[in-house]
Amino acid sequence: MKKFFSLLFIFLVATSHLQAQDATAVISTMRMGIFKLKSTVAEIEKAMGQKIKVKHKEGNYFDTAKIMYNQANYILSFTKRYNENVSAPEVWELYAVSSVNTTLKTKSGMGINNTKAEILSTYDKNDMTITNDWDYKEKGNAKDKIQFVTLSDYEAGTTLVFKTEDRVVKSIEVRLYEGD
Repeated sequence: MKKFFSLLFIFLVATSHLQAQDATAVISTMRMGIFKLKSTVAEIEKAMGQKIKVKHKEGNYFDTAKIMYNQANYILSFTKRYNENVSAPEVWELYAVSSVNTTLKTKSGMGINNTKAEILSTYDKNDMTITNDWDYKEKGNAKDKIQFVTLSDYEAGTTLVFKTEDRVVKSIEVRLYEGD
C-alpha cells in the first residue's frame, strides 16, 4: 500500500510538472512559449538561460532583438516601461514577439502553415479583424495575397496576429494592443 501511494505521488508530481510546462509551450494573446508580454529583458534571459543582445539607442521608444531559441527564430520587440521617477533606471519590457517558424500552436491547435479558413473557423466567436497588406501595389502583389487576421483580447490589452500569404499562415505575432 505504501508503495502504491509513493507511485501515485510521483505520478501526480510529474503530471503537474508537465502541465506547468504546457502552459508556457503554447501561443496565446499573452505569450508565445516562454516569451510573455510585459516581461523584462532580465526575466526573459533567465527563462531562456541565455543573454539577449538588445541595442538600446538613445531616444528610441522601441528596440528589437533577433534570437534563436529551441530551433526557432523570434523577433522580440521591447519598449521602455513608464516610470514617473526620472532618476530610476530604465526598464525595458516585452512589447511584441513574432516568429516565422515556430512549432508552437495555440490551445486550439492553430499555428504556422494552418490556413486562413481554419483560423476563421476556429476563432469565429472572437473579436477579429482581417486586413490586407497596405503596400501590396509596391510589392507587385494582388490586394489579398498577404493578409493579417488579428484576434483582439480587450481584457488583456493584447492581440494575436496571424500573417497569411496565399491563405496560409506564414508568421505569428503576439503584441500589446495599440487601440483604434
